[in-house]
Amino acid sequence: MDRRQSLEGVPVLNENVSQADDETGRLVINIKVKRGNSFLARFQPPVLERNIRLDEIGGFVFKLIDNRRTVLEIIELFLEKYRVNRREATLSVVAFLKSLVKKGVVSIVIK
Repeated sequence: MDRRQSLEGVPVLNENVSQADDETGRLVINIKVKRGNSFLARFQPPVLERNIRLDEIGGFVFKLIDNRRTVLEIIELFLEKYRVNRREATLSVVAFLKSLVKKGVVSIVIK
C-alpha cells in the first residue's frame, strides 16, 4: 500500500468504543477490551475498560471520524480550522490516527 492509498482510507470506529464529554468539556473515549487468554489474565475482569481523554485538537479530529470521510477529507477540514501548512496538518492527523489504530479505537478501511 502506498501513501496515496492510505490517505484515501476511511477511519472507522470499532464497535467497542464509546465517547462522552467530561465535566470540563473535553472528549473522553472509552474502550472496552476483552481480557487475554494467559494465566495471569484469569485474575482480571472479563472486560477491561480504558479511558482516553483528548485535548481540543484530538477531540476535533475524533469527531470528524464518521465512517464515511477519508483521511484526506479529515486533513482538509483540519487545515480549514487550524490554518497550518499542509505538511504539518498531514503529519499531525496521520500520527493521531495511527495512535488510535494502535490503541484499538479505529480501523482504517482501504477502498
